Amino acid sequence: MGTTGDKHYLKAATQLGDFQIVIAHQAIYSSVGVKLIDRGVRVDSQLYHRLLNHKLQVPIDDSLAAENTVTLAELRDRAESLIGESAFYQRLVADVGDRAALLATIASIALPQPIAFRLTVARDCRSAVFRHSIQVALVALYLGLRQGLTAGRLRALAAAALLHDLGVLHMDPVILDAGHRFSAAERRQLLAHPLTAAMIIEQRPEYPPEVARAILEHHERHDGSGYPRGLRGKEISIAGRILLLAELVAALVDKKVADPEKRLSLVLRLNHGMFDRGQSRHILNLLDKAATDEADQGQQDAERRKRLGEECDKWRQLRAQLEKHIPGAPAVASFLADRLATLERSLADAGLHPDQLPPVGIDLGEDPAAVRELAMLMRETGWQLNTIIQDVFARFPKLETTDKPGERAIRDWLLQLQAHLRTGDDEPPAEAAGA
Repeated sequence: MGTTGDKHYLKAATQLGDFQIVIAHQAIYSSVGVKLIDRGVRVDSQLYHRLLNHKLQVPIDDSLAAENTVTLAELRDRAESLIGESAFYQRLVADVGDRAALLATIASIALPQPIAFRLTVARDCRSAVFRHSIQVALVALYLGLRQGLTAGRLRALAAAALLHDLGVLHMDPVILDAGHRFSAAERRQLLAHPLTAAMIIEQRPEYPPEVARAILEHHERHDGSGYPRGLRGKEISIAGRILLLAELVAALVDKKVADPEKRLSLVLRLNHGMFDRGQSRHILNLLDKAATDEADQGQQDAERRKRLGEECDKWRQLRAQLEKHIPGAPAVASFLADRLATLERSLADAGLHPDQLPPVGIDLGEDPAAVRELAMLMRETGWQLNTIIQDVFARFPKLETTDKPGERAIRDWLLQLQAHLRTGDDEPPAEAAGA
């Protein structure tokens, strides 16, 4: 990334000048030596199109300086504020017993001017990304301390956590909207964002190699189902495994839904193969397992049981249809069947496989808490199916335009399942909040 023509980041970087004073502290040249902006010129969104059609000699953030740039002191203060406003983060910090050391680690990372500028763009133009990165740093440091990492490795982990989503600034912001349906190009942006961030950090000698590696691996899952390289188990660095889990924890705890910690517990139980087991156990031990269910009226429980039964019946029907299409598209079908089998094994472990449940009537007695937990598990299953759909289209990008009858049948089946999952669902999958 010696030159950067990425339109989404360039747009955000120039928009920053609409919120505060941003100056070109050195002249900005195109890759062929044409001066585009003089030193000392104030930069704002009006200059976006002047820069858009040129490759630059150096990355735009090497040439710009903001008046109110993110500092280490601000990162520390923001982390402390998040702890103060969240009971979960208060328990997390209390569990390691050294709040001051944890915050001091955040304030001790390397923060060269170009990286501080990128964090400033995130803070002022993509505030959710900035907040999420600080939350991930808190969870990651908790896991790192529980893992017994040395002070130097903790500092590298904190840097990786704070910077892991710099690649998201290079994505079209619409991709992060709840319920957004990805185009093939947008899906490529999503899958590329760990690589983009890692490449940015690799250019900075202030960071040890393990920082870029952890950033590159922060969407690699323990069972090999992640991206961008499909690594599994110990092929993923400890820091990479920590970032994966920390991102999930931060995303779910921050969601404005009922019982976010209960949902986090369910996600970890349902997807235990995706995460490092020891690290997951630290989080599960931290979560409050006390029942917080509210009393439901009998009619609401009856309606919920009926819907759960209908969902199980619908899944049986769709699964039977898929079996008919497998011979016509063996490569796609094999990948899809493997992912579905993994999900179904997790469902069976949780006692929620459709074949374990009776049709439509689902008899859970008069226990409203059990009904609600089953409903939450069913919703999580829907989110996991959405993730599988996205993964199939990402692995087989030609599936969206194929004319081969067998592959077209698989595609139509996936789209039918996706349409069914959308009905009555007002939230994105768990992973979407962290890209």
